[in-house]
Amino acid sequence: MIKIGILGEGWLGNYLLQRLQGNRFDVTGAKTFGCYFRKNQWEGELSAFLEGLSYLIITIPSGASRNTSDQKEGSLLLFKQLIGYLTKNPNLTVFYTSSISVYGKALRVIDENTELDPKTSSAKVITKIEQEFENSAIQRFNALRLGGLIGEDRHPIYSLLSAKKSIASDELINFIDREDIVQCIQWLFDHPQEGPLNLVAPFHPNKKEYYTRIAKERNLDLPIFTEGGIASEVVSIKLPLEQLCTKGI
Repeated sequence: MIKIGILGEGWLGNYLLQRLQGNRFDVTGAKTFGCYFRKNQWEGELSAFLEGLSYLIITIPSGASRNTSDQKEGSLLLFKQLIGYLTKNPNLTVFYTSSISVYGKALRVIDENTELDPKTSSAKVITKIEQEFENSAIQRFNALRLGGLIGEDRHPIYSLLSAKKSIASDELINFIDREDIVQCIQWLFDHPQEGPLNLVAPFHPNKKEYYTRIAKERNLDLPIFTEGGIASEVVSIKLPLEQLCTKGI
């Protein structure tokens, strides 16, 4: 039987744990901080957690700001130390939940071959974490570059309204529901791929159209819209997202 470990039990990690267990996979989770990482170093008991795993899904955040371009390293040291443990298990497949923020923004269609152009501190740290994995002795690694995360209990329209933040009308939506992430990961168990993978729902309305619909569906005020915006559409040339993303946006 496939044995799966999930390192990082936050909003996404805990959901993956529950859904994969519900689908009869052998899954163990750990909250990371306070479990195996103490006094700025990983402890030996992490080896017991990793023992016998077929897959490790890492949902630990970058630890750096999403809104600035400063040079803070966030959780990079944490990941460097972790990779040292993971190289001891040559049969392990590692999934790291990265972000499409590593591409930056431009007027183009973005796929897995698009050159990276991270702008924020968080995106820069995520890019460095990916590079640490790629340059390591780990043989099977995929950076799962997730679109904006949504779920039944999470949607960005609420924070946009509370902050009274304006939205560029012509920018395109690049979101994924966390339930569709589960479907993508389960597909990868049977269809292994090489290199980074874009996990983004294949629906890309512009933001004015999308947030107007969401506001009406949820009986909310309309957000503030401004004209223009860079229309970047993120797609995958490796995953059948039309088949896998049934939850939609």
